[in-house]
Amino acid sequence: MSPATNPIMLRLEQLAGQWSDFAEKPEARVLCWLVDPDEYAMVNTFVAMEDDDRVGQTEDLFVPLTAAFVTGRYGDGLLREFQEKASALYAGLDDASVPAWQPPRAAANAPDPRPFLQACQSFIEHYKLPGLLAIVLTPSEIADRAAFGQWLDLLTRTALPRISKLRLVVLDDKRAPSLGALVQAQPERVVAIPADLDMPAARLEISEEAGNLDKPGGQFRHQFVQMTNALGKGDLAVAETHSQAALDITAAQGWHALAVPIHLAMGASLAAAGKVEPANRRYLGAETSAAAGEKAGDPVCTKLRVQARFCRGSLLIHAAAWQMAAALYTETLPMALVTKDPGMLIDCYRLASFCLEQGKQYQPAWQQGVDGLAFARTVDKAALAATTLPYLGESLSRLCKESQLSGSWKRIEQELVALLGPKWRPTAHLPAGDAA
Repeated sequence: MSPATNPIMLRLEQLAGQWSDFAEKPEARVLCWLVDPDEYAMVNTFVAMEDDDRVGQTEDLFVPLTAAFVTGRYGDGLLREFQEKASALYAGLDDASVPAWQPPRAAANAPDPRPFLQACQSFIEHYKLPGLLAIVLTPSEIADRAAFGQWLDLLTRTALPRISKLRLVVLDDKRAPSLGALVQAQPERVVAIPADLDMPAARLEISEEAGNLDKPGGQFRHQFVQMTNALGKGDLAVAETHSQAALDITAAQGWHALAVPIHLAMGASLAAAGKVEPANRRYLGAETSAAAGEKAGDPVCTKLRVQARFCRGSLLIHAAAWQMAAALYTETLPMALVTKDPGMLIDCYRLASFCLEQGKQYQPAWQQGVDGLAFARTVDKAALAATTLPYLGESLSRLCKESQLSGSWKRIEQELVALLGPKWRPTAHLPAGDAA
């Protein structure tokens, strides 16, 4: 398949054209890309390519930042992350005569996000950027979406017009946009552009070009793609037809691991549609397929079985069936241990503790939490950073407010600091003062 006809490359070119249209608008400062769920990855790929000077096709420098949005402190997080990206950029420069950029010293008590914006302006001037500096904001967490919109609104009205070469890019859900009011309030400066990439068609094209549609592998792939496309449109009946066709192939070939994502995808869509019992049956089907794969000696199926049980647990949590959910997560602990995946095991402890806490079984909830903390001590600290241990810590913090556990927090907090550092808390869930 040539680049000119490759469906992925064609869609990346489509995004490049949309960016060019935005960048040419003299008053525009914020691009609000309206995307469907299956388009996020394509926009991220476009940004990653433009962030790499070996493959980028524009003069503009794209810098993706993922700092969590915390009211009053967001700019600080952006500045720290931007400095890290700037250091990496400097390390890749061929011209050693260019001195490394350093952000200007911020004035005492400078309001958020003035230091970050001053740093952007300084960076643009230091490197004499030929094009625009495009800051792509994809916060890892947003505690208050209304506050995030207000932050963008203030920025767009006041600071951005004074920095001619700075642009912001944000992604918004095309189906339920959260920044519509901002776009309506400032249509010249905040430009909303639907990506309209038609990813279902791209997936079908790729599957057809891949060939082998007369063989089980190609047939399974094509049925899976058509099921995914139907789920994207919310057409559960058509998705069911393709899912069954795909499952028939996995059964005939003994492909137990490939049956699991079929069940999980259908289960998630059924659950989202409020069809709880059919969703639960799908998750049970996923676990049955994974168990069969385990018995056949496929190590991948052990992790898939745990994932299927997590999905069942999410249904129980949604139904507030706390005792049943807690029992499920507790029973899953030995299975998660076999996977040797610290994230899965900590999730088991955390969710078991959470469900017991919601059921007002504080002592058992506490025990699950401290057992999870004990396990965390055996895990490499770098690996811990990718787990949900901070949220387990929050659960323990809440439990320590119960009278019978009130004297335990100091010791627990010391352990969390030792494992995760002094800023261990998931900051997006804290008030601005506490986050500071």
